[in-house]
Amino acid sequence: LDPTDLVKLLNAYLTEMSNIVLDLQGTIDKYEGDAIIAFFGAPVAFDNHAARACLAAIRMKKMERILNEHFLAEKLSPKALLTRIGINTGDMVVGNMGTSRKMDYTIMGNSVNLASRLEGDNKKYGTWILVSEATRAEAGDSFLYRQMDSVRVVGILKPVRLFELIDEKSAADHKTVEAVEIFREAQVLFEQKEWDAASKRFAQV
Repeated sequence: LDPTDLVKLLNAYLTEMSNIVLDLQGTIDKYEGDAIIAFFGAPVAFDNHAARACLAAIRMKKMERILNEHFLAEKLSPKALLTRIGINTGDMVVGNMGTSRKMDYTIMGNSVNLASRLEGDNKKYGTWILVSEATRAEAGDSFLYRQMDSVRVVGILKPVRLFELIDEKSAADHKTVEAVEIFREAQVLFEQKEWDAASKRFAQV
């Protein structure tokens, strides 16, 4: 792609994705390359911040499909643009940080770092949206999740359970819901070292 065309393409992509975050009252912290860093629940606090973050992620992936159909049909991109998303919920420092000469309203803390790690961990698991167990608990049961691995995080002694965020429950088809439940059963068997039984359940998925 011509550099000018690439900038236009990324700007169109980031605009649509950013609008989804903003429509759900998220705050965009910054753009780093083609990444959007955002948070929910500040500067205006609201109780359903985790659910809004999850809903934003689901809508972003759906918008991604629409954009890619257009980009590929118009030959604006040689291949589809794909987005990985990591979401975590927890305490963090939020506010104006810096010096009198350069100030930025931003977020800091281990909870922020974990969200960043989850974004990258999607590569390992072949997933697109990973959320922590804290987000899963806070966001509630209106979403469909696939239980994944437990990972150790620097600075945290207890392993963190990860979940793949798939869709809103109301939008998920029966086959997907059933597959997620079978996978959960297989995961439990695997962690109990019931290898043969786990293998059969994974194969069933």
